[in-house]
Formats: sequence, structure tokens, C-alpha cells
Amino acid sequence: MTTYALTVLEEHGARFGLVGFIETVHSMMSVLANECAVPEMELTVVLTGDITASIRAHSDIERNFTPERSGGIVKGKTIGVARDFSEAVIVLDTGTETIDEELDQAELLHLVLHEYGHALIGRLRAGAGTRPPKPTRSQTPDEVAAIWAYEAADEFRCDLISNTLLGKFGTVTEGGGRARAFTLADLVGEGYRDAFADLLDQVHPGWPDLVYAYQTHEIGLDEMYDGLLLGTSRVLTLIAHADAVEEAGGNAPLLTGFADHPAVRKILGPIWGPIREVLDTTPLVPSLEEFAAVDKAIQDCGKHMVAMWESLGVSAHLTDDDELYVSVR
Repeated sequence: MTTYALTVLEEHGARFGLVGFIETVHSMMSVLANECAVPEMELTVVLTGDITASIRAHSDIERNFTPERSGGIVKGKTIGVARDFSEAVIVLDTGTETIDEELDQAELLHLVLHEYGHALIGRLRAGAGTRPPKPTRSQTPDEVAAIWAYEAADEFRCDLISNTLLGKFGTVTEGGGRARAFTLADLVGEGYRDAFADLLDQVHPGWPDLVYAYQTHEIGLDEMYDGLLLGTSRVLTLIAHADAVEEAGGNAPLLTGFADHPAVRKILGPIWGPIREVLDTTPLVPSLEEFAAVDKAIQDCGKHMVAMWESLGVSAHLTDDDELYVSVR
């Protein structure tokens, strides 16, 4: 059995009485880690009443962190202190409210399980040798897209890791008195799906309009390029969460319900579809032995992102001086 060391910290008015809870979850996730041959790691869980302050304090690259995201507010974050995730920090927003309702407990359990999933997958990626090296120059669209493909896949996997274990802790009684396992869909409802529906017009015609605004000199190149690429990352993350909830609830994949919208038909479907296909045909948490092949398949799906940007007229390459040169057709 591999040992996974745990340290729990409480800061900024964190809710008291949760250390034992974290230790219990840690024991449970250590079993999963051993099953998947996750290499040894040291994990620090930070319980905090101020997630912004704690993340900024525990990460040198998150000095400007803010918790607002598409679809909600960040309640937890996993940070690789060592690049190979042999040392990692999980920051959890626990606040000072008393946990006195089953739903509150379920929300906290989901948060912890999801972030533990990130820690284990991050360590597997490093152990498998598929984590890209630390950037020393501007990244090309291909390099960026490969990272965003696996980051979106990670969100989907971590949500479903949580869903699998949530069902061991609670049940839902349906009509006729029949009980079934509690799921992530029971916990979060339609929130992610509604957020996704609300932003579709921002993708199309929004992204083509963004490029056109640059072409007609209404905005600068950096504003257009950063808006397009960062927008892609944010939407992919939202899709991953929303699609995981659909899967947890036993529903059809998220995008099938929006197939007629041009944002899905022209832009998002060709990007997320190939990623989802890999996810559907590989283990929820690939073992160390099989992780490299699975992760390479996910990262290869980034080429569809690059093709989408090019279809909007935007491409980029490195010059002989390793500077990024962006072209707009």
C-alpha cells in the first residue's frame, strides 16, 4: 500500500469540527489512489473562511485569483505545490456556518471529493509523463488547446468520481417508496445546464462578432485573441460540469439537447464531442499504466479547438525569436 500523507490546516475563520471529516474522506480516497497506482504524494487540505486569501497565499501563480466563474463561484481549488504533484494543496471554502442539513453535508462532501480527484489525476499525469513542461515562452494555440482539453476532461472525471461516492452516503426515495442512490444531479439540479443555455449566444454569434470587431478596428488584437481563447476555456469548463451532471442523472449528453443552436452545431459540438468520446470509452480514473495513452488521446482532441479558431479566421505561430505571431484572416 502506498502512503499518502495528510496535513489539515484551518484558517481565516474556517468552520470548526471538520478535520475528522477530511481524514475520513482521505482514507477513502487513498484506497482509490492505491487501486490506480497513484505515486506517493503529500497532501495538505486547507479549510478556510476566505478562499481568495488562502489560494493567493498558498500558490505563487495565483496571486490574482478571484473566485467568480461561469456557472457560479469557486468553492475549492487544487494546487500542485510541486510540479509533479508529489506535494499538493487543496483549498476548501468552508465558511463559519453550522452544517445542520443533509444537503449542506452533501455539498461539502462533493466539494472535497471533486478536489481530491484533481489531486490524484494531477499526480497520475505527472507520473505518466504527459503533463506539458513549464512554459518558457508564449504558447502556441496547439499547446494551449491540448492543456484545455485535458483540463475540461479532468472536471468531468472529478465530478463523476464525486458522484460515484456520493451514492454510498445517501439515498433518494422516489414514488412508490423505491429508494435509489443519491446523485450529483440531485445535488446541483439544473444550475449548470441553465448557465450553459444562457451563454450560447455569447459563443455564436458572440465569437464570430468578436473577431469581426477586431477586423473593423473596434477592438485591439490582444483583446480579441485573449477573449476568444480564454472564452473557449471557460465554456469548456462549464460544459464539462454540466455534462457530468447529465451523466450522473442518467440523461442524454448535454449537447444533444441544444443540437440545433449554431453555437453547438458549428463550434462546441466539434470540440467537446471528441473529448466526450474518449471519456466514454476509458476508465473514470485510468491507472498509472494506462494513463499516458488515455491522456494523449484527450490532448490530441485539442486539434479540434485549433480548427475552430482557424474557422473563425484566427491562427498563430512562433517566429524564429519564439515570439507569438497572431494572424487574422
